[in-house]
Amino acid sequence: MVKSIFSINIAVADLDAAVKRYEAFFGVKAELRGSAGFAFPGLRGARITIGTVRLNLITSDAPDTSVARFLEKKGEGVFLVSAEVDDMQEQLSKLNDMGIKPILKESAEGSWGIVNFVHPKEMHGVQFEILQPAEQQ
Repeated sequence: MVKSIFSINIAVADLDAAVKRYEAFFGVKAELRGSAGFAFPGLRGARITIGTVRLNLITSDAPDTSVARFLEKKGEGVFLVSAEVDDMQEQLSKLNDMGIKPILKESAEGSWGIVNFVHPKEMHGVQFEILQPAEQQ
């Protein structure tokens, strides 16, 4: 079962410029995140937390990432919404019952937790990340 919206992830072409703009707009300091904070290599970003909402600004250092393809095709904007779950297998089973297939055959695991994704075509144009944070494993 989806517990909460974990974060809203925004693809940006120039991370430094985006961080400056968002820090000024919200009056909050961003936390820079290197590639270790992402399920796939070639990405880096910054997290801005406003209350309980996390905004992740994400850019790509490699031309073959989904973020790079998104930026090339659609430009900057909301890339995906991350939904937090308590039990990844239970959520994947629920999605399967709904006729929704996750993008990854095997969920990705790392120090941040377990993730899988739902294609935007399945969710009316919005890509969703299903995340079971590490502290819940």
